[in-house]
Amino acid sequence: MASNALVDIVEKMKEGSITRGWGAVCAFSRERLNRILQQQWLEKYDGTSYLPVFSGTMDLNDSGTEYGVMTNVMLGKPLLSFEPARLDTSRAKLTLSILGGNFSVYEKSRGLLYEFDISEAHGYTLTVELDLSLVVGVVDRLGRVTLDLSKGTRFSCNLAGPAASQAKIGAYFDARFKALPPERQGYVLGILDLKGHSDLTPTNFIVLTQRAPGAEVTGAKNAADGAVVVMIKLRGSTHGGDIPSPERFPYLIPDDGDYSATMVLAEEYVDQSDDEDKLALIQSLLFPGQKNVFVEHSRHVPKDLVIFGSLDPSRTSLTIEPGVHVMKAGGVPVEYKAYLNGTATNVSWSVRSLNSNTSAGTINPTTGLYQPVSSAELGKDLVRNIITASYVDPQTRLSYEVQALLLVTTQSMAISPAVVSRIEGHQTNTVTFVATALSGATLTWQQPAYGTLSATGNTAIYTPPSADKLLALPEFTVVDTIVVGDDTGESVEATVVLTRAAPTLEIEPNFSSNVGRSATLSLTEKSGAPEQVERTWRVIGDGTVTDDGVYTAPATSRRRYDIVRCEISASGMLVYAGYSIVKLAAHNAELGWSDLSRFDLEPLRSKRLFANGYQQLPLEAIIQTNGARLTFEEEDSLKIYYVDSHQEVSEVKALQEGLEEDDSPVPPPQWAQTRIPNRFKPFPGSAPGSRDAEAPPADRAELPNRVRVFMVSRSAQPDRFYALFLDAEGNPWQSHIEPGHPDGIITLEPEPQPTPDIDNYNLTRKRILGGGGSDPDSDYDFDHFMKTTDYWTLTYRRDGQVGVNFQIATVGEIPGELKSIVQWESPAPNETMFSYTGYGYNDPLVLRDENVMHYDPELVKNLGIPVKTEMEPGNSMAEGVFRVGLFRCEHSDGIRQDQRVKLHPLRFKTLNVRLTDDEGNSHKLAIGFRTSDRNRLYVDHLGE
Repeated sequence: MASNALVDIVEKMKEGSITRGWGAVCAFSRERLNRILQQQWLEKYDGTSYLPVFSGTMDLNDSGTEYGVMTNVMLGKPLLSFEPARLDTSRAKLTLSILGGNFSVYEKSRGLLYEFDISEAHGYTLTVELDLSLVVGVVDRLGRVTLDLSKGTRFSCNLAGPAASQAKIGAYFDARFKALPPERQGYVLGILDLKGHSDLTPTNFIVLTQRAPGAEVTGAKNAADGAVVVMIKLRGSTHGGDIPSPERFPYLIPDDGDYSATMVLAEEYVDQSDDEDKLALIQSLLFPGQKNVFVEHSRHVPKDLVIFGSLDPSRTSLTIEPGVHVMKAGGVPVEYKAYLNGTATNVSWSVRSLNSNTSAGTINPTTGLYQPVSSAELGKDLVRNIITASYVDPQTRLSYEVQALLLVTTQSMAISPAVVSRIEGHQTNTVTFVATALSGATLTWQQPAYGTLSATGNTAIYTPPSADKLLALPEFTVVDTIVVGDDTGESVEATVVLTRAAPTLEIEPNFSSNVGRSATLSLTEKSGAPEQVERTWRVIGDGTVTDDGVYTAPATSRRRYDIVRCEISASGMLVYAGYSIVKLAAHNAELGWSDLSRFDLEPLRSKRLFANGYQQLPLEAIIQTNGARLTFEEEDSLKIYYVDSHQEVSEVKALQEGLEEDDSPVPPPQWAQTRIPNRFKPFPGSAPGSRDAEAPPADRAELPNRVRVFMVSRSAQPDRFYALFLDAEGNPWQSHIEPGHPDGIITLEPEPQPTPDIDNYNLTRKRILGGGGSDPDSDYDFDHFMKTTDYWTLTYRRDGQVGVNFQIATVGEIPGELKSIVQWESPAPNETMFSYTGYGYNDPLVLRDENVMHYDPELVKNLGIPVKTEMEPGNSMAEGVFRVGLFRCEHSDGIRQDQRVKLHPLRFKTLNVRLTDDEGNSHKLAIGFRTSDRNRLYVDHLGE
């Protein structure tokens, strides 16, 4: 029997409520959450919020005698696991694979100890222990369960062997993550919609983590398994609950079926709520990008209501296969496939390279067949490409895009370490080599010339030759070559540098990386010996060296490393000996650049914007290099900075459109930047500049580079800004310094939001049912027609002239406010002439919203007659339209004032409406019945 079967969970729940005072509990399994993480990780490559490659130096021991150097290290998709989890905390572990890059280790007294290029198959990882956290959006009222890499508590990376060194590398990543912009630091696991008004609407929650049953047993196969557990406070409860006991709280994900999510509703709500309310609670569970949904499988009521289900792809979830792929330049073409709701779908395909202007390869826009460039054309050791599938739904005309990551490398095999030194009498310990092959084929290791090799699969242990064997050799420095091949004919080599004793001659540089074909390199020995002393320079490899130490790389090479030796003799006796390691480039480097002749900032429309947090001011950074254009990766690194403080301007937060109003005690930022255009109109009267903000960017084959950034503000003062980007080596270039032109600084001027006059608003009535007309002044339509339906449409004209639509609208969003109001014709207890309201708003971001009428839950429960949840035929709302439905009832409806006591809290109140117009300006309005009038509505400013 399964260790955590559904029937066993239900049986345990019969013992009593498990919610511990919380209104509801949700649990999500590791496997499906990791799918959500991978989707987000790939989606980040559609913009500028992906993790950069990491290059830097870090100490590897406390004494500082060893240090590591990483170059272009690329982190892969994050995987969540629960080894540190305990139900009374929110602790989890995140593991990020390392997809590529280079790592080298040096000893300060000796120079290079070893170095290697990284492939994902090597198994190198970065692990981070962190606490899941809760972030609530002020405007959208969405509670997000987040993973923030900058808040990790323990980092470790196994690029080096000793545990202390792994912690040092982890500390380097910790510091780098903390310095990243917020949008690059985190991921969203799940979302709760906190906007509803029923008793089952979530209002707050806490996040916990729980290990799977048996995961704590040493050697357990499910050691990493567990769940994220969300304890939810509902609107119908006054307080939240207690932290559940780790020993007594059941693990809510059954393991005897395809279950990955479970929802529990507290016992006291089971009979109080109808199925519609329970459905609304389920629908309040959201997931990033709406690409996953909660699908119910079964429900049970042992005490609490428990609904077992799964997180499945939504019907609008577009996916690509393969999501991540690595291939060799010049290799066999790869055919990409796209799936919508699991069904193969025809899409449009495109490819772009993040770090190369010439090596992206091509993809057939219709078939998805990708053809890499040849090995001779690859301009980098590792080219990082983004494959994009684009799809337009023929019914809704909505557009979807999804990304995949494609890495193209110069080699189909890799070995770690690729070069390593071993000195007789100093380091006679063994070396463990790990080889990988893209083919996945069986590997064969060859025995080296001097040492011995013991191989098992893709791992081999090298034992250096004995001291006697080394001393018997005629040369002070020799190379032992480790060769491993697969059964497709591909092979890779590692180099072991052996010396009789510790080198006594320092050569600068001690190590040179990616030396191009036929390139020259000047080497200098640092002995200080007189010039007349004999110096002998030699190369172990394919390059050449002159008598004065000028090394020339081969035009073509058989191996990646040349060892350049220098020996100094006096009277026929060897006095000094040393070597320098030269790593030869495996590619023909593409054209780059070394300087800028122009770096300007220009507004695309105006230097003014409303300081409402939503209206965008588009800027363009114009960059002219002295060679090739910037890569996408260099362009994506461009950010806007304050001139006065040299601080980076904040980013617009993920899933938000601007700077939301914030009632938190922490002062919100006054400016923010983003690369994503939003739906709000530009500043009024601002004509397009030399380049239209709505026009597509220039062809990337052209120079100068043009990088577009959108600014939003809530500031009351003008500010000065400059731009900064990082080149491929991580060096900063700043528009106010490079090349020193004043156009590298721009002053932006926020304007206060307009103060609307109430006379600029209008509520226009239209009679829909019941007879009569829509005359705004006549009483005839009411005196002669008692049971009617009117739609009152709200409009606004800025300054009484400029008509605007509404892009955001909320009604009664603050607890205690209403979504419907009522009015009886007189205060008489037996009065039955009665009116009530609903409202509709066609949100441009919500599908099929044009016919929906909303009501306050208390009205629906206590009215006693059905309400119409859809607009009357032929009265759909255009996008951005807000209307109030006023429904007049007569005696026959039987809604007596003294018999509808539960409706009395809806009397003498207003609908509190908060809107944002298409220029980003906010409107706070109160809509209510006129005094002693159940027939007409008025609008006024909301007094807050």
